[in-house]
Amino acid sequence: MFDFLIAFAQTINNQQYTLLTTIPFYLLFIILMIMSMPGIGQRFQIWIMARDVEQGLYRIEKFLNDAKSQTEKLLKENGAKDPKGVVNRLSEMLLIEPVNIEPTDIIPRLRLLLRSSEDKVRLILSQNVQNIDPVLRSKLEVSAEIVNTLNLLYKIIRHYLLQAKKLNSVLILYQLQMVVPIYVKIAEAYAKAQNAFLKGVPVGDSLGPLVASRFLLNAKRKWSPSRDTVAGEVEFEGRKIIVIKAEGPMATVGTPGEAVENVIEEYGGKVSRIITVDAAAKLEGEDTGEIAEGTGVAMGDPGPEKIAIERVAVKYNLPIDAVVVKMGIDEAITEMKKEIYQAGEKVVDVVKNIILERTKPGDVVVLVGVGNTVGVAQ
Repeated sequence: MFDFLIAFAQTINNQQYTLLTTIPFYLLFIILMIMSMPGIGQRFQIWIMARDVEQGLYRIEKFLNDAKSQTEKLLKENGAKDPKGVVNRLSEMLLIEPVNIEPTDIIPRLRLLLRSSEDKVRLILSQNVQNIDPVLRSKLEVSAEIVNTLNLLYKIIRHYLLQAKKLNSVLILYQLQMVVPIYVKIAEAYAKAQNAFLKGVPVGDSLGPLVASRFLLNAKRKWSPSRDTVAGEVEFEGRKIIVIKAEGPMATVGTPGEAVENVIEEYGGKVSRIITVDAAAKLEGEDTGEIAEGTGVAMGDPGPEKIAIERVAVKYNLPIDAVVVKMGIDEAITEMKKEIYQAGEKVVDVVKNIILERTKPGDVVVLVGVGNTVGVAQ
């Protein structure tokens, strides 16, 4: 009797065990069969990838909305009647590049468009904010530029995401999935940059103006050779140094190319060499604050300012030295790190050594501190 009950219990247990092991197998088989049906697997893959891209897009949208809110708040605090309308207008502004099929006079045309765009933004701000001072104007200009960039970034990614969904294109989503994390990181850096610029503190890109300001402390005279730019004469070991930087402490890069051209023409071309100091994008694996020397104009410019220095250098056969400090793209537009500041102090000595080694007493040297001079006076 007991043997029968034991055998019966074992049979039931075996059947339950078999049932528990076969059900998941059959479910997996059914799922694989459904996924292998034409179009079903691809649609599921598109859904998974689209969700991944949407998460990145959501983060970029959040950065954009935060940037808009901060800009609107600053406008409202300074008496703007319609802060939201102003921000929306600035966020949709665009710059159409000049025709480049025929490169003749493309630089003057590009310079005209860049200056016109800048003037338009300044006009909009001055019309909406009464008695706006240069420092506040520069903060609003940078905020508007950040909002505009984030808005463009958000719309482009959204465009390709919607297009991929519309066309059921896995290839477009593959590409989006690869690049979106990079753009999220860039958007995050812009969001942090806005906080730094609104506080008026130096950023990594202020390295060049910071070095120039160290020389300008002893300047005998200072003047403005071009728009939003300042120059000063400094005596060093029997040499005359003409130091050029953007006019601080506003958040501006000035017009250093035009300034160098005007200064050299003012001196009749009697200059021994040009030295440019700027921040440079580091490669992965390089240390922040690493200093490098080179030849040429160290300047991240669309073209007009950089080529102005190259042309006047060619005209008078002037050698051009470059000293750069390595940093990440995010480090260049956010609050200046200790490593970058310390590198700036070392660059001052590097520049002095270049002047002593490559010039002689009585020579005139032009030193250009390239970069955004936010928080750095002269």
